[in-house]
Amino acid sequence: MKNIQYIFIILSVLALCSPNAVAQKSITGKIFSIDGKGNKNPLGFASAVWEKTNIGVSADENGNFTIKRISDETANLVASFVGYTNDTLAVVLEAEEVEFVLYEISQLLNEANVVARQKGSYISKLSPVMTEVITAAGLSKLACCNLAESFENSASVSVGYSDAVSGARQIRMLGLAGTYVQMLDENIPTLRGTASTYGLSFTPGQWLESIQVSKGTSSVLNGYEAITGQINVEHRKPDNSEPLFVNLYADDDIRFEANITSALKLNDKLSTIIFTHGSTDAKAHDDNNDGFIDTPKKKQINVGNRWLYSADKIIVHFGYRFLTENRESGQMHTDMPSAYISNIKNKHFNAYAKIGFPLNESGSHSIGFITSYAYHRQNSYFGKKTYDARQNSLISNILLQSSFDSAEKHRYTAGATFSHDNYNELFADSKFSNSWNGNRTENTSGVFAQYTLKPNDNFDLLAGLRIDRNNLYKETLVTPRMHVRYNFAKNSTIRASAGRGFYSPNIISSNIGILATGRKITVDENIKMEKAWTAGASFTQNFKIGEDRNGYVSFDFFHTDFQNQTVVDVEESAEYIRIGNLNGKSYSNSYQADFSIEPFMRFNIFATFRYSQTKVEMSRGLVEKPLVDRFKALVNLAYSTKFEKWKFDFTAQLNGGSRLPFYAAQIWKKERSKSYPLFFAQITKKYKNFDVYLGCENIGNYIQKQAIINAENPFDDKFDASVIYAPLMGRKIYLGIRFKIKGTEEL
Repeated sequence: MKNIQYIFIILSVLALCSPNAVAQKSITGKIFSIDGKGNKNPLGFASAVWEKTNIGVSADENGNFTIKRISDETANLVASFVGYTNDTLAVVLEAEEVEFVLYEISQLLNEANVVARQKGSYISKLSPVMTEVITAAGLSKLACCNLAESFENSASVSVGYSDAVSGARQIRMLGLAGTYVQMLDENIPTLRGTASTYGLSFTPGQWLESIQVSKGTSSVLNGYEAITGQINVEHRKPDNSEPLFVNLYADDDIRFEANITSALKLNDKLSTIIFTHGSTDAKAHDDNNDGFIDTPKKKQINVGNRWLYSADKIIVHFGYRFLTENRESGQMHTDMPSAYISNIKNKHFNAYAKIGFPLNESGSHSIGFITSYAYHRQNSYFGKKTYDARQNSLISNILLQSSFDSAEKHRYTAGATFSHDNYNELFADSKFSNSWNGNRTENTSGVFAQYTLKPNDNFDLLAGLRIDRNNLYKETLVTPRMHVRYNFAKNSTIRASAGRGFYSPNIISSNIGILATGRKITVDENIKMEKAWTAGASFTQNFKIGEDRNGYVSFDFFHTDFQNQTVVDVEESAEYIRIGNLNGKSYSNSYQADFSIEPFMRFNIFATFRYSQTKVEMSRGLVEKPLVDRFKALVNLAYSTKFEKWKFDFTAQLNGGSRLPFYAAQIWKKERSKSYPLFFAQITKKYKNFDVYLGCENIGNYIQKQAIINAENPFDDKFDASVIYAPLMGRKIYLGIRFKIKGTEEL
């Protein structure tokens, strides 16, 4: 009956939609000049041309222009005017607005060129899916050492620790665990299965060009796994990145990090980029004085290489990455008799290839092939619990993209998918003399089709269906999804979406925090595939302040309803944790409001508020899911001086309290955790070829003082380090430098 209701929702929205959408994505922009006092003035009748083409437009008398995209990849757009130096911007696929600043040639003899002018984040205007884009400028607002630390200025994604031992970071979206968010690396599924446990720390923030956070079930092209959303990361590109980029970082917690990327254009068709990362957290900290290391000491080496070959008849992207990481945690004094010690070793390798065959000049008609292989190995122990895992995964997609008409108002993408996952998992608890064997092979094959209606600039309809067969669960998975965008006024946009998603549960790796307890872990037989419907709607209003300042306000609501879910019941008994299938209801409601305004030149205010309601049926009935923060409020203030020589960023958060598990509430004599504030600040000084940045995280030094239950008896049944709802580390002051050597075309 529920399936029929959701299908009815999809058909109803389709019936209510009137055909109004774009045939090909456009980029709008404005070209400015800078006078002797540093003021920006519109530069009328300047030109904007796609690099290495004759495709371009002239701006109007106010410097405004609109130009069609020429490809589905990042491309360089060049602005020029007689007497001024050219300005080149790398325009990513998600970009909708660009801004150029041109300098008189004589003026530039004494002035530094401005490179970064992007907003830190924005809501995509053209995507039919509700998408927040975090730009390179946004990633530079904070240290952003890795992907897990890139969401501090976003309310859409919450990040916390799974426990006080492993240091694993977990995200939440729409009030639900990050396992229901599909992770993509340039639209290729990544960090799946056992790799997802620590995967957020596997992607250095300084390797990235942008992050796109999409809410809801998203497109069917990348699989059936996105239940609450997708997070897609875009790396620096081989064909338009600097020949040398170096980021060095150090903080007062004795963390050191180095990131080096080097892009090389071998010829007109072939280019490559090399990524290297090394980091170490060498010192053990115990800020809450419970005798346990707050976050693990760790070392990580991460190396990657990406290639691009682009010719008239074929475009090839391929690359690989290797990572090794070692984490040491547990009690501070390991020389104690029977000390509680934890050690986690991760090794990860992946390789991918994307091959496209354009069938016309613009690339709008094409055939594509995508394949990705990943190997992940984890060896770990938590006191007397041992968890070892090995995973081999292969995903392959073949896609045909075309249109039903010459105007490309009715487009379609169709294809087939095959995925193979081989798991070898062993969990053993010597204390209880029990073990769990998770060895399994999961093969999924399927077909999909997606239809896009784009009659004009005001309307998009994206309707997709995929059908997959899963050998492990012996099920045929039917995944319908639909998204609609409608601009009912020039700057007013509404969106609606509905769809189904599935998730194949990973019992231990998705719930790694349960290993940091003294209780026995029991797993029911016949664990089933997780299934859910997600529906949502949003409204976005953009507005202008004067000639060249923009703002927006946005509201969205999403509801997720599970048909089946793997429930980790930590409240059924004080002696064990039970993992089994959902028996009853499980749902979440998420409300969010965003506001951005630039009250005066170079000063931006961004504010956001998210409220979540998440409930699940457990042994105690239908209850609020424990350790899910009820709300998050955030304000970011960003100011830069003329020519962006100085940049100032300040962020304030208020994180809502969460319900504590029943046993923890009895011990700590409180049912809910308190709301708590967090403050972040950073100052950046820009020079010609490098930036120096100084910042502070958790300025108020707020930490969870009671992080471990029965910490003095770590091998007792009542030991529990999984009840984490606030930061474990206090104030952190950091210093860094970003250095780059520009290509000759940028000098």
